[in-house]
This record gives sequence, structure tokens and C-alpha cells, in this order.
Amino acid sequence: MKTLLKNNKPFYLLYMAFALIGLAIVLLTDKFELHSSFNSLVGFKLSDEFFKYITYLGDGLFLIAIAVILFFFNLKNALFLLVSYGLSGGFTQFLKSVFFDDVNRPFFYSSYSGLKLKVVEGVEMFIHNSFPSGHSTSAFCLFFCLSYMVKPVWAKVLLFVIGILTAFSRVYLSQHFFEDIYVGSIIGVTFSSLAAWLFYVSPLSTRLIKTDQPIQLIFSKSNG
Repeated sequence: MKTLLKNNKPFYLLYMAFALIGLAIVLLTDKFELHSSFNSLVGFKLSDEFFKYITYLGDGLFLIAIAVILFFFNLKNALFLLVSYGLSGGFTQFLKSVFFDDVNRPFFYSSYSGLKLKVVEGVEMFIHNSFPSGHSTSAFCLFFCLSYMVKPVWAKVLLFVIGILTAFSRVYLSQHFFEDIYVGSIIGVTFSSLAAWLFYVSPLSTRLIKTDQPIQLIFSKSNG
């Protein structure tokens, strides 16, 4: 476990700070009042466009595309990312479908309960399956994994910031409440940490040494 923490210390430290602050926010605020406060930021063209597009970084298809690219650089890293996403994304979808299928999104309350919301033009609004946020799970899974793969501290910090902004875009766009992205982030980091331990620290990692190279080299050696 110490090796795991050491290899991604900047990301973990920043995330712990976010987790503590986020917990206080969830426990001490009303989710509708909090969302209304965040929603007051909507309406500025630059920020509207920024969050409208950065939210796609939390799409599962984007993560899979990154994994496909990684196959040509390092098979082990690509598999690490896909397993992390399979575990975290699968768990989030399980929670959304089985335990929290009746939890609605902000736009539901705007449409049926009088919650006044400003929306960003061109964004398709959803009303059901709000908790937890799948995009936030995917974003923190992706950027945690990428942070684990790179060495420079500045790169790890940058990837954390991108992850936070991607998750927050779901609140900015009124696709989720803050508590949705908060729990989604926990799931993403937790299961990605488990996958990191399996691939890089556990006894299994020694059996994966041959995958620590581009996939084309592995096939060329097996055919040679």
C-alpha cells in the first residue's frame, strides 16, 4: 500500500483535500440551495462553452479511446485503465440501477417542482438516474490512472485539476447535484486504486511483466 501511495502521492494528497472539503459541503448544505448557488454561474459564454465540452472527457467512450491508444505504447497500462473502468463504472451503474434508480436529476425538479435553473444552450438534459454520477466516476478513473502512469509532479497535479473540472461540469450543466459527483469521484479513485495495486504492486504484477510494452512488440515476438 505504501508503494501505491508513493507512486501517486500528489494526486492522492489533492484528492484527500477535495474529499474532506466535499464531505463538509455535502453534510452542511442543502443540495438544492447548493445547486442553485452553482447554477448562478451559468450564463457566461466562455464558461458555458468550456464546461459544455470538457464534460465529454468524462464519457466512457473517451476513456476507451484513450485505452486503445495506450495499447500501442504499453499494453499493461491499457489493461490497467480498462480494468479500472470496468470495476468503477460497473459498480456505479449497479448502484444507479439497483439502489438509486428513483433518484432524479436537477432538471427533473426544474420541470416538475419549480426549481429555477439556467441551462447551457445545446446541452441535452436528463432527468433520471442522478446518483452517483457516471461521468465523474469515469473522469476520476481516467485521470487517476493517467496520473499513476506519468512521473512529473506537475503532470499529476494537472491531471487532478482536469478531473475536478470534468466532474464539476456535470453540476455546472445541471446534469447532477454535487453529492452525485462527490460519490462518483470516490468510486472512481477507490476502484482505480485497487486496480493499480493489482497491476503494479501485488504478486500478480510480476506475471504481467511481458505486457509492459507496446502490443505490436508482443505480437512480433510471439510470431518471430
